[in-house]
Amino acid sequence: MKTILVPTDFSETSINALDYAIEISEVMKAKLILFHAYHMPATQVEAQVVISWDKIEEDSMNALKEIEKNIYRKHGDQLNIECICSCGFAVEEIKFIAKEQNVDLIIMGMQGAGYLTEKLVGSNTTSLMGEIKCPLLAIDRHVKFRTIRKIVLACDYNEVNNKSVFDPIKEFIRSFKSHLSILNVVPELELAPSVDKAREGIKLDRFFDDVNHSFHCLESEDIVDGINGFVIQHKMDMVVMMPHKHSIIKNIFHRSATKHMAFHANVPLLVLHE
Repeated sequence: MKTILVPTDFSETSINALDYAIEISEVMKAKLILFHAYHMPATQVEAQVVISWDKIEEDSMNALKEIEKNIYRKHGDQLNIECICSCGFAVEEIKFIAKEQNVDLIIMGMQGAGYLTEKLVGSNTTSLMGEIKCPLLAIDRHVKFRTIRKIVLACDYNEVNNKSVFDPIKEFIRSFKSHLSILNVVPELELAPSVDKAREGIKLDRFFDDVNHSFHCLESEDIVDGINGFVIQHKMDMVVMMPHKHSIIKNIFHRSATKHMAFHANVPLLVLHE
């Protein structure tokens, strides 16, 4: 993992995600790209206030440079940091920068289940999960970095054509000497496919044969509750999911606030696309 993109809107949530990204980059010796997308505020346009685009860009870059300076002051100058800002809407600009800079991982903040419909950073992160092909690590605003010793990959045992989709997991495992739990949540255990299907079908066992891993299956009518229970019981440090065309990802991040805590509020969520 050579390049990590960290979009920021300068909020506490995005700065918290940046703190997490710094820890990851130090362990993986990866370059950090600090990115901010700016655009004309709607209220200013309606008021017909003349704003210098050059001034907005200058202020955005100065804010990024100040963050960069603080990082070097706190962590030393061994980190490789680049600052980029561009004019446009965040989701589209992040997708463009990720492709242009050949980014290996995006790390972004999340507001939590009760905030997503109203907070910008959360909605941008959720939108990117369903669109971008680059691995994305979502960090809840309450999550602080801790060594990633236990990772859970939540998946069914259906065929995966592109095995390289799992490469980021293996990089985390090797970098942090982690254990991988491969978890399948089913409504009834009697209907659960056997672990042999994973070994014979998508060959997860063979793919992960060079890293520490184990298979698990549990019964739960609600997939999120099942994963969350596993995370809490086994003290997981990261959840990995692969959203498909009709994924539960959107439902997970737009659930009612009465669903007190989904797993993404406990640990980081790494989203991979085949």
